[in-house]
Amino acid sequence: GDPYSVSILTQNFNSGLGTWTTVNNSTGGTPANAAWTLRSNPYVYSGTSTTFNSGEGTQFMLSNSDEQGSGSTASTQLISPTFSTVGYTTLSLSFSHYFRYNASPDISRVEVSTNGGVSYTTVQSYTSTQGLPATFTNATVNLNAYVGNASVKIRFKYDAPWGYFWAVDNIALSGNASAFTYAWTSTPSGYTSSTQNPVGVIPPVGSTVYTATLTNRSEEH
Repeated sequence: GDPYSVSILTQNFNSGLGTWTTVNNSTGGTPANAAWTLRSNPYVYSGTSTTFNSGEGTQFMLSNSDEQGSGSTASTQLISPTFSTVGYTTLSLSFSHYFRYNASPDISRVEVSTNGGVSYTTVQSYTSTQGLPATFTNATVNLNAYVGNASVKIRFKYDAPWGYFWAVDNIALSGNASAFTYAWTSTPSGYTSSTQNPVGVIPPVGSTVYTATLTNRSEEH
């Protein structure tokens, strides 16, 4: 069918983390203080007299390297649930954030996994301050290279030796896809396909029944 814009993943943290997860590998100081944490909006961090405002008056996520303390190294991850990009032709990730850069080797990264989180590839990194504490900036990352994968995750990874902080909010992933999805199965089982018109199918010996399930995306979303 005609291309159809689909919202694949959204998270504004207004109702908490949901199915998102966090990892904290920070060392030194007080590591727990650097962990990705839900913060009300506005949020005042007295350590640097900073008032955070994500712009919508609701909760956001914050990893605070400064609060971890002198001699520490923050290493934190904010990770999406697993999702599929099979059947999509384009993918675009957007989010709002404030990243306060201190000095090298401070870095914040947006990364993508296509094997359910076993390994990640960096798709965007920041080594300079992005946005302002009272005016989060909007970012967009083209993820067209990651269409057609069945087990995708996105993570926000922050690493800083006693740096400042990274605040993230309003994460959204969308893409264009056919208005319909296709799911072929067989009886006896053993064959699957998600293409509209599979080619190169070699029938096994004996009788096999192939079944196609057609789903209308426009009704799903």
